[in-house]
Amino acid sequence: MASFLQNLKNFFVTPAYSSTSNFITFEVRCNRCSEEITVNIRRGSDISRLYEEEGPAGSVFLLRKEILGKKCNNLIYLTAYFGENYNLISSEISGGKIIEHK
Repeated sequence: MASFLQNLKNFFVTPAYSSTSNFITFEVRCNRCSEEITVNIRRGSDISRLYEEEGPAGSVFLLRKEILGKKCNNLIYLTAYFGENYNLISSEISGGKIIEHK
C-alpha cells in the first residue's frame, strides 16, 4: 500500500529539477484579491495538440486552464498557444494577470 501511495505522490509532485522537467510553470495574479498563484502545467496531459488551422500562426499546442486560488473564489481562465518546442506564442487570461512564464 505504501508503494502505491508513494507512486501516486510522485505523479502529482513537481520534480526538483526544472531544466528537463515535463512541466511548464505560470505565475498568475488574481484581479480580485491580488493572490499570486503558481500553476504547473504537465506537457503530456494538460496541453492538447492542434490539428486544424486554429490559433495564431505557428501554434502547435493549446492550453486551456481554469485556476482557482485559496484566498477568494474568483476563477481565472488561461488560454495559451505554444509552438513545436513548447515556446509560448500567444496567451489570453481573464480574471487575472500573468506575472511570469517559465
